[in-house]
Amino acid sequence: MKTLGKLPNLRYFSGWEVFVRKKMVCSRKGFPQLKTLLLRGLPNLEEWTVEEGAMPSLARLGISDCYKLKVFPEGMTFITTLKELEIRWMTRAFKGLLQEDGKDFYKIQHMPSIEFPNSEG
Repeated sequence: MKTLGKLPNLRYFSGWEVFVRKKMVCSRKGFPQLKTLLLRGLPNLEEWTVEEGAMPSLARLGISDCYKLKVFPEGMTFITTLKELEIRWMTRAFKGLLQEDGKDFYKIQHMPSIEFPNSEG
């Protein structure tokens, strides 16, 4: 992710099983022009850190089939450009964190569009 984050013109990133590690970090000033990020089918991903100042242009985020991911990144609270969040095929526990009464809802409450199609439960 460090290398991808340095690409100055990357605007769209999607892929199935494109990351195999347990921890992913989006660094400060990383992904400066990224508008859409779709994380799909990352079976090993357990922890995702988004540093303040990362992905300053992000408008759409999709997370799908990342079953070991237990917490939504704290750093997403700083991305005010994020307009669409879609959580698909994730666990009931992860979905519960992000619903209005969930402990991580404050991280996404600023987003106008939040969808949970095909999530467990």
